[in-house]
Amino acid sequence: MTDSRPIFNPQCLFPDILFRTEIITKEEKESPSFETVELVRKNSPLVRLIEAKKEYSPPTPISLLAATHTVLSENKDSLLADVDGYPFLSRQKVADGETLSVSVIPLVSIADDKMEANITLYPSVVGCNELTGEQLFEILKDNQIQFGLDLAQLKGLIQQCNQEQAILSAKTVARGFLPLPGKDSFLRFDIEVGPLPGKILGNGKIDFRERKMFVGVKKGQLIATRIPATAGTPGINVLGKEVPQQKGKDIAVIVSDDAEYDEESGEIRALRSGILSMVNENSIKVCAKQIISGDIDFSTGNIESKDAVEISGSLLPGFEVRTHGDLLIGGSVRSAFIHCRGNLVIKEGIIGDHGEIRVRGDADFNFIEQGRIKSGGRVIIRKQSYYSRIMAGGDIHCQENSQVMSGLLLSGGSISLGSVGSANAPPAIIAAGIEPERYLYSMEIRSRLRKAEEELHLWLQRNGQQAKASRRQSLEESIHSLKQDLHDISLIPGLSSATPEETLYYLRGISIIVHETIFSGTKLQIGNISRTTERDFKGLRFLPDTTGSTITAIDL
Repeated sequence: MTDSRPIFNPQCLFPDILFRTEIITKEEKESPSFETVELVRKNSPLVRLIEAKKEYSPPTPISLLAATHTVLSENKDSLLADVDGYPFLSRQKVADGETLSVSVIPLVSIADDKMEANITLYPSVVGCNELTGEQLFEILKDNQIQFGLDLAQLKGLIQQCNQEQAILSAKTVARGFLPLPGKDSFLRFDIEVGPLPGKILGNGKIDFRERKMFVGVKKGQLIATRIPATAGTPGINVLGKEVPQQKGKDIAVIVSDDAEYDEESGEIRALRSGILSMVNENSIKVCAKQIISGDIDFSTGNIESKDAVEISGSLLPGFEVRTHGDLLIGGSVRSAFIHCRGNLVIKEGIIGDHGEIRVRGDADFNFIEQGRIKSGGRVIIRKQSYYSRIMAGGDIHCQENSQVMSGLLLSGGSISLGSVGSANAPPAIIAAGIEPERYLYSMEIRSRLRKAEEELHLWLQRNGQQAKASRRQSLEESIHSLKQDLHDISLIPGLSSATPEETLYYLRGISIIVHETIFSGTKLQIGNISRTTERDFKGLRFLPDTTGSTITAIDL
């Protein structure tokens, strides 16, 4: 490594400046004068120390100091350019003499992602050979820029710089081609399945139309065709290196009951006539339909069905319904139990904290009060959620005039809400882009950590900071272990431990949208990063910043 500390020369030496400069003054009064400088190449000597002539008076001792983009020569008597660019001299008086340094403004800068190259140009200095487009082209090649250069553009920039007698800063001279990601595999349906609430429409709005339930199919009918994922196209950066693309993801098609899948053709057909149930857009089943009039109570008992089920009434406290297909409830669910392997629609709502609802597909309901629901797909809340725990593998979407009061909303995807909280209610916890079960586990660890820290604090108050005992050691070890467990948990769905790159890629499309007011104190979580709202906000989109380290907010 070259030593860049200043070296004072005991001999009578003078600095020999090896580059030229010129002061440019424009006729326009409002245009200040500035110094232009000769373009130097990498490794060119900029300043060297030479012996003074005998007739000169003894000079002030001179030291050379390497500055930005310069280095000292091996014998310490010269400063060399470390990049192609424009050198600028600086002198400083010191106790032992004078320090002379040179910094170089680089001609070329390349973006961190290597997808763009920029140059800075200074007007030509009188007496120096004028830079040509061909020379600039070769210099850029020497700087490893192999793709995207245009000789005509380079000539135009040089001409503009000299004609306008102005410094051109950060002019883009090369751009790479961004990779084109592949398209994910999907099912193209050959029958009308109707609206799927929670879908993002082309204008960014969310489709809240009622779900079309119990779509009938006939024996042998083509239901859907699997369209394979595409590979995408790699990009190329300005260095001429290939930039790998994100390949499309395949989906695993799951069929059950009276549906069959042909892997070669990608076709899904009905083996018998029945009712179609589509779970999470890649799981297809065909089954019969069972209709139950009235409520689920002592007159019907618990319901367990291998079919799709339509219940015209309500599900009363303590009763249970298990279905293999979709489930439509015309009334409400009151402290009852539901295990649905299809999609669930409740026309009214969910009431009571003594029941539990588990749904493999989507869940759609008007309201939930002190309830608990876990869905493998989307959750649609049309009116309100009060003091409830909602867990979704997919998105959670509330209509714009809905109200969320306290409770937990945990989503593997994005969350859109109406208003959140009030001045008098405990703050809600809103978490998007997380694995719900893992998030609950992290909450449990935090609770245990708080208790251990409080216990240690009380122990130290009673026994003193210097006291040593096995109980203190046990508490300290427990606190250390819990902190390590918290550090090791990644909340990103599907990734027990995520790299920063994997985290950023997953969170790229994750956000929390609040159309109306979100009250201060609301706890927000996106992936592994958290934020508590410090005041009331209205009409904001919360999303991770470009580094994935903080949650930022932008107006809708």
